[in-house]
Amino acid sequence: MTNHLPRLAATLALLALVSWPALADTQFRARRMTRGDVPLGKGQCDIRLRIDGEAEVSVRGDTVYLRTVNGRDGRDEGSECNEPLPDRLVEGFGFEVRDRRGDIALLSEPSRRNGFRAVVRIRDSEGGEGRYHFRLSWQMDGGRDPFGSGSGPGYGSDPGDSRRRGGASGLSYAIDACRDAVEERIAAEYRYDDVDIRNARADNGPGRNDYILGEATGRRGRAIADFSFVCRVDFNSGRVRTVDVRRR
Repeated sequence: MTNHLPRLAATLALLALVSWPALADTQFRARRMTRGDVPLGKGQCDIRLRIDGEAEVSVRGDTVYLRTVNGRDGRDEGSECNEPLPDRLVEGFGFEVRDRRGDIALLSEPSRRNGFRAVVRIRDSEGGEGRYHFRLSWQMDGGRDPFGSGSGPGYGSDPGDSRRRGGASGLSYAIDACRDAVEERIAAEYRYDDVDIRNARADNGPGRNDYILGEATGRRGRAIADFSFVCRVDFNSGRVRTVDVRRR
């Protein structure tokens, strides 16, 4: 009987490690978002951190777990969610980098396999702390139709509705979604925070009725750069499938 005690202790220790979410060194709850600029029917978490070295970030519900791989422990810098990330599969999950100094990448989307966590890796190779901001978004049940005026039916309305067939309201929403995605891409990849979108329009080429294209100008201090862009947008959900931004 005594010989089995070390093995039992090792097993219990292993189970404790497996049950601890993302092997977190630090954890905190994101505060409740008070901004009113998130569209109805959209869940969103803006995770803002200070990272020195390398860290793995897991978001489950409205709790953020930081596992420090090397360097000093990461810390929160104003993370917020309008709703907790659901503990089930969601539609339209999105990951967007809003601010960074080093490398940042999504390792896994929420799934049953990982306990419905979004897992992100950050590597900051410069000295001191770097500021990182990434956004998680998803479609919530019961939200109003994003193609409507705000007083129409919600998700799950009649699929024959002309708005869901890509009518004028659908095109307007697709252009707005593309504009937001382009601004975020230029800010994240080229570091131009002041972005002016020009001439965003539908591509009328054959077989390209879900593409939006246009031009943009980015400004950073006295520096100015011109860009061209193409977005592919799902008019049914409003989700931007791809964004291609090229500096001219």
